[in-house]
Amino acid sequence: MYKRSSWLGLCLLLSVSAVHAQKYEQYRNADPAALIKRKDISEDELESIQRYYQFQVKDAKRAATLEQLLIQKNPKGSFARFSAFQRISGAKDNNEVIERSEKFLKEFPYEEWQKGERKQGFIYYNTHRSLGAAYFETKQFNKFLAMLSPLDYKTENEVYRWNIFRAYTFKTLGRDTLYNISSPLIKELIAKSGDRSYEEEGVFNQEQAKENAREQLDNQLAVHISLLNDLQKYAEAKEYFKNLSEKGRYATADLNNVHLNILEKLGQEKEILPILEMCVKANAMTPVMFDKLKAIYQSKNKDMSGYDTYLASLRSSEEQQALREYVKEHLVNQEYKPFAIENASGELVRSSEWGEKIVVLDFWATWCKPCISAFPGMQMITDKYANDPAVAIYLVGTMQTGDYKQKSTGFIKQEGYRFNLLHDGINKETGGQDAVFKTFVPFFQSSAIPRKVILKDGLMRYTSEGYSGSPSKLADELSYAIELLKAEK
Repeated sequence: MYKRSSWLGLCLLLSVSAVHAQKYEQYRNADPAALIKRKDISEDELESIQRYYQFQVKDAKRAATLEQLLIQKNPKGSFARFSAFQRISGAKDNNEVIERSEKFLKEFPYEEWQKGERKQGFIYYNTHRSLGAAYFETKQFNKFLAMLSPLDYKTENEVYRWNIFRAYTFKTLGRDTLYNISSPLIKELIAKSGDRSYEEEGVFNQEQAKENAREQLDNQLAVHISLLNDLQKYAEAKEYFKNLSEKGRYATADLNNVHLNILEKLGQEKEILPILEMCVKANAMTPVMFDKLKAIYQSKNKDMSGYDTYLASLRSSEEQQALREYVKEHLVNQEYKPFAIENASGELVRSSEWGEKIVVLDFWATWCKPCISAFPGMQMITDKYANDPAVAIYLVGTMQTGDYKQKSTGFIKQEGYRFNLLHDGINKETGGQDAVFKTFVPFFQSSAIPRKVILKDGLMRYTSEGYSGSPSKLADELSYAIELLKAEK
């Protein structure tokens, strides 16, 4: 939950000069040396006049002179700090970021700032964020860790998210090395999560800040637990589930799947069923988890005739009702431009031939991580309606480059999915592989993927964007939409 960046403070500071430009017009041609000596002009006003010179009238000479005089007058004050911070932003590479940031923090120590009024927090937030990334990218991990220890939760969390999460997701660092960095940091985040550092007027009140802190900790814990699972440190990984919030403990299907794997590897079979039942209630299940739940039920009951009733009893009626309402809100009744599109065998599939059939299109690309993360859910819905002649489900590769047909078919085959593939055509105006998708974009007012579209009788009847993170929730969403359309007379 990110409402605004901490650059808000910087933007507000710079905007003051625009708001008060007229007020300081009288000083346009004044001598900065004379201004600095006047008793009737406060230091805050002098700072505003300096920004007026710099940003409004673009008088670089007066701005620089007044800046120097202000810094000489109060070399450790807020103006001097802000001026020093601005010099960091001009760094051209990581080495220069490190040099300038370290110099800034030596001149204006974080620990001293913490003991004072703690104004200009955005300066330290962004300085540590940039410096942390530079240390990480240059593999100066000892400096990276030492820098983070004194920081507040908000700042350390952001540095962790930006560096550890990305390194884990994109596999830019070895898992063992990442473990040695992540382990001390996750413990610090757990200890600091209640420090109220997310509280900020106009952004988060106390309750919102607390909720955001918990959500952020859940996100970082998920990364660390997944890392431990990859490294087969199962006992260690299991302990961290205790630090998840009630909301975060079962809400993410991928993490739930990791939890199942950890319990299986530890041989703790008795703990699996209660957790699976909670995950069903949260509607955050993967196909693997459903298979395990079914196997447990079968081993206990022998007769599978009551399984569907049992499964339905586990579901949260509130969650299911909310999902149904979401589906109804996204129903549409919009004509679309008929199209012909190529399938994996090179044959043309024409939308005009679908007639009354309910056709689900999932627009995706090999470079789109949320699209691929949604594949287990798409496989669930594909399997559910595989033998239903009234329903067809297609995955449409779009917005790719090069040999896009081979990219799509090769990726699906490699991952072991059983989808009906279509390849979006080439856009004659742009040359991009998005001819069909672009005809739908004006209806969405968005070109983001993954994008689900359901067609019937020559009309677009349903559409939704993005991926919630749960295969079972996605399958339920599309199933509700399909069944609503089937029930129409």
